[in-house]
Amino acid sequence: MKRSISLIRRLFTHELSGFLILGLLLRVVLMPYFISPYDIGAYQSALAYLISGNDPYALHASIYPPFIHFITFPLFTVAYRLGATFDFHSMSDMLTGTRPEGIIASSEISPLFLVLWKVPLLCFDLLTGVLIYCFVKEIAPNSKTPKRCFLIWLFNPFVLAMSYLNGSYDVVVGFFILLGAYFIFKNRYFSAGLSFGLGTLTKTSPIFIAIPLGVILLFREFGSSFSVHSFQANSRLFLRFAAGCFVPLVFFAPLFIEYTGLTYSGISQEIKVTGGLNQWFFAADSKVSYLVNQYIGGIETVFLYYPIICFAVALLLVKFLEFSRERILFTTVFFASLVYLFLPITVQPQYLLWIIPLLLVISSKQRNFIWPLLLLSIAGLFFYFSLQGPETFLYPLAMSTPLYSPQMLTNKIAAYQILPGVISPYLTQDLCILFGAIGFVGLVITILLLIKNLRMAGNNVK
Repeated sequence: MKRSISLIRRLFTHELSGFLILGLLLRVVLMPYFISPYDIGAYQSALAYLISGNDPYALHASIYPPFIHFITFPLFTVAYRLGATFDFHSMSDMLTGTRPEGIIASSEISPLFLVLWKVPLLCFDLLTGVLIYCFVKEIAPNSKTPKRCFLIWLFNPFVLAMSYLNGSYDVVVGFFILLGAYFIFKNRYFSAGLSFGLGTLTKTSPIFIAIPLGVILLFREFGSSFSVHSFQANSRLFLRFAAGCFVPLVFFAPLFIEYTGLTYSGISQEIKVTGGLNQWFFAADSKVSYLVNQYIGGIETVFLYYPIICFAVALLLVKFLEFSRERILFTTVFFASLVYLFLPITVQPQYLLWIIPLLLVISSKQRNFIWPLLLLSIAGLFFYFSLQGPETFLYPLAMSTPLYSPQMLTNKIAAYQILPGVISPYLTQDLCILFGAIGFVGLVITILLLIKNLRMAGNNVK
């Protein structure tokens, strides 16, 4: 009993406790009132299929890999059995998704649905902040730096917008990528692989970070003191890492294979989406967007052969660099940035949550990384609101309170969409080009700084 009381006292007197409570309250306030109307039909449809005992990938009802459903399904099943209703679409409506009126989904959104949908986001969001704090304590020379990095994550408006206004699950992906990097830094390779494997079951991008990291583990010291003995030692580390990756993938194999097939069939459609982050310069301008879409075949080829490309880059790194734990960390961020830059399906700003936690950690070691972190956060936030305007996310509030009617909201958003631009026909295109350019510069600066630090980083962290 005394031990429990002592533990509780320590928790409430910890330097993060007050800020953690404040951040938690802020998130709880946002949870019932905001969501992206564009995706709500997919969320509802997938859960309706699951609760009915059907395959979540039937008729492409789900847009997420299988692990997400094993997070959300228990919450919604319990709530459903307790009598809660969420205004799911009827089965016939599911086949066509939401019925848009302008750009507003016409189905009513239950505040309880939004809260339950975001409970896992809340958990992984706060876990990511705590992991950032613990990770930075391992590498930062200044005792105040871990708290500072934690607060930047906890109160970053971009982080709040992506998880609680958009309702995307990318914070879960970012957590598993960061956890994998942390375990690699701690030389716990099976745990690192397990983290990347679970991340891949949340969204497929972490596997494209794990592949080159596995190559580096297998061939490190290839360019200097490489020997048969060192290769055998590296092989044991690689096998631990690979086993960790494959355990969750094998466990979820049938659903994951089905999801991957559906995703592959939709690659062209994803590339053609007229809005997004990799297409910042292209999608906002109709002429440039048309030019890019003429070369979709080549873009798809780059996507298909990306694992080979990153394999080759990893071999170049191991040939010319001697790796310490510090360089392994920078390498992880490097490949996370390359995934974000080159894969054509990464077309939305919430995917920055894969990189921002890593940038916070390495900014504690190299302060110049705070500038691309700032650029990416600002660009992602304002690009997101530039697409449809800030009032779009008041839709759930309009459905639940007398403050707005959905029709009034639709009219306001439609009016925003036709505001004239300066260099483009519409203001929304101007804003996307502006913040897209800022974000692209931030990403390029990130990669250049990583290359510089990979060349200069010493072996001072053993």
